[in-house]
Amino acid sequence: MADSQSRPDADYGSDVPAHPGVPRWVKVFGTVAGSALLVAFVLMHTVGGGMGGH
Repeated sequence: MADSQSRPDADYGSDVPAHPGVPRWVKVFGTVAGSALLVAFVLMHTVGGGMGGH
């Protein structure tokens, strides 16, 4: 009866996203793109002299 508790998808069940239709690469790309934009924003405002360009 131990086999019924150790299903192959038991570990994967907690990793299922809230929206199953969204592929993993979309989430990864969004995270990387968002992080890159945030870093670029911070660098442009710190190196570029703060609010001087606005």
